[in-house]
Amino acid sequence: MKPDDRRKEELTNELAELRQRVAFFSYDITEKRRMEEELLRTEKLESIGILAGGIAHDFNNILTAIVGNIGLAKMCITPEDKIYEMLVDAEKASLRARELTRQLLTFSRGGAPIKEATSIIELIRDSATFVLRGSNVRCGFSSPTDLWTVDADQGQMSQVIQNLVINADQAMPEGGIIQIRAENVPVSAEHGLPLESGKYVKICVADEGIGISEEHLQRMFEPYFTTKQKGSGLGLATAYSIIRRHDGHICVESELGSGTTFYIYLPASEKEVPAQKAKAEQPLTGKGRILVMDDEEIVRDVAGSVLTRSGYEVEFAREGAEAIELYRQAQELGEPFAAVIMDLTIPGGMGGKEAARELLTIDPKDKVIVSSGYSTDPVMAGFRKYGFSGVVAKPYRIRQLIDVLREVIVGSER
Repeated sequence: MKPDDRRKEELTNELAELRQRVAFFSYDITEKRRMEEELLRTEKLESIGILAGGIAHDFNNILTAIVGNIGLAKMCITPEDKIYEMLVDAEKASLRARELTRQLLTFSRGGAPIKEATSIIELIRDSATFVLRGSNVRCGFSSPTDLWTVDADQGQMSQVIQNLVINADQAMPEGGIIQIRAENVPVSAEHGLPLESGKYVKICVADEGIGISEEHLQRMFEPYFTTKQKGSGLGLATAYSIIRRHDGHICVESELGSGTTFYIYLPASEKEVPAQKAKAEQPLTGKGRILVMDDEEIVRDVAGSVLTRSGYEVEFAREGAEAIELYRQAQELGEPFAAVIMDLTIPGGMGGKEAARELLTIDPKDKVIVSSGYSTDPVMAGFRKYGFSGVVAKPYRIRQLIDVLREVIVGSER
């Protein structure tokens, strides 16, 4: 080989090596920037959670009084009464407001989804079909017959799907098809995803809409960021928080004029979906002495009215220490409470978690139901680990409260 040819080959090899180094450096910088953006997004969500959680908790207490009193009013009239339909509409509106507080609570630090083995494709179908009623957009679904189950909070995951489908629907004002696909995928470090290696269910939600600009794409999961005139900026930020709390990952791809695709990764579960058992609706009646502990007077009033009307005898406490004393006195008098309903958070006083621990020392068989406006509190997700026998999240309907109370009391008598 001639010297010139050899030198030319050496220069070619050096240039190729240089290009490889530049490409690796570029990838390293891009990956570092992506991780920094992910961390910044997480920090924003956690900081806003402090404020959002407090607002949602107080709002849920107010909604508990509203929903409870509407339920009591419905019990005083017949369904044929003209005002009954108005009360039903008011109840529906109140429960829609509850969904807003759930979105706010998603940002609350320490919140944990209440997970159970779930067939995700069934949940996707139900959620997407529900929000597209009356729309000129329809969904196409595809998944393998052996799709893995996932451990998920069904309410939160339904919220994710609904938010993504609503976004896709609004991106196609002239109509179109939203393609939703679920598949089993193994994930390893080679995929470059912020996930532990293992088995995952991957969900793709793709629309044929107007797409998203690169400028806006980087901010899609930021709380209160929206490009819509009537948007709250909570939908995608909520979805991001929910997926993160499920140890999963959500990302998006889009180009202007070419539609948008969201990708969700959820850890696969080894559990089987439990078989559903049909339950006969029980009458709204019961008996026994019930202790209600809550610092909010409006909550005590509505809970007392609901329970008294249902046949229970009710006593009240404003905080944990008072509840413990009342419980101890009832035991000594031979008139024990059949169950106790306790709020978790009592500003300036003992809360439900500490009080329940004390009650167990008085009576290891005590039956305590935890009730809180922080529906995503870890205690709500794993209430039995903290000594509680049941859970009812605020705001609750009359039937929800009575059904949980009956199950706790009757279950203790079996």
